[in-house]
Amino acid sequence: MSAHCGSASSSGFMNFRIVFRNSTTLELNRILYIDRAFVVVNKPANFVTQYPKDGQTEAVAELEGTIPSAPSLTKLYPVHRLDKGTTGCLVFARSLAHAQAFSQQFHQRTVQKIYHALVDTSSSRSLATGVTSGVIRVGMALKNGRPYLSRSEAARETSTDWQIIGSNLQAHASLMKLHLHTGMKHQLRVHMSEALQAPIIGDWQHSLSRSSPQKLSIPNDRMFLHASEISFHRFRRAGKHKRLNLTLRAPLPQDFTEFCIRAGIQAPLCLLRGGLFVDGQPVEEVADLAGFWIANAE
Repeated sequence: MSAHCGSASSSGFMNFRIVFRNSTTLELNRILYIDRAFVVVNKPANFVTQYPKDGQTEAVAELEGTIPSAPSLTKLYPVHRLDKGTTGCLVFARSLAHAQAFSQQFHQRTVQKIYHALVDTSSSRSLATGVTSGVIRVGMALKNGRPYLSRSEAARETSTDWQIIGSNLQAHASLMKLHLHTGMKHQLRVHMSEALQAPIIGDWQHSLSRSSPQKLSIPNDRMFLHASEISFHRFRRAGKHKRLNLTLRAPLPQDFTEFCIRAGIQAPLCLLRGGLFVDGQPVEEVADLAGFWIANAE
């Protein structure tokens, strides 16, 4: 379940950055959270991190700078992926062992991911009836690397919960909350476009046309899909209740909120803020994990 709204502040002055293997850099204002095991960033749109091939165990970046309770330079390992155009919470492990532990949580489906998307409802028969929430459970397959809905025996079952949290009927645009239960390539994009006939605005690859709702201007190469929240289990080193649920929330990008305003949709205030939560409660630091929130991450 999604953590409630809240905010957290920075643990004093910090000065560090993430430098990727392909020489691109994320500065401090893109880093959401750091602890002894993980780093979470608010990925910008169209940012490529140059991951290694599946099965390889190479670091993709290094964390540089003055970091509390950590070496001045730390290798970072990928634990999941976001499409090039998707923004929001992206997690890196600070050791190969932690990356493998995180992957195990993915396999056990204890990692929870919440996305928000702006969708074009002008051609959706499913949403024309006034239904505002539902569950998509469909098979998906790949053909020449392209994902699509499929009922074949080779199809993989995929599942997404969806909820409309803001709409403008005249503009044919809606703000969707999407709870991802499985992780097929382009799953949310295909579910919105093919299952609901409500493609994500700016996702030209899975849209029937390049027109925009009510002629709203869409920036080039901008898809409005945001990985707003990720939750996973962590463990304290001591105490009776060692397991805790850690949740990170990435604020909506400025251009996302501006597009909502142009479309006449009011985004909930909690989506405009970031936050760090332990067992659903907002905090600023997690002492047991040597973890802290960076308040100015955008």
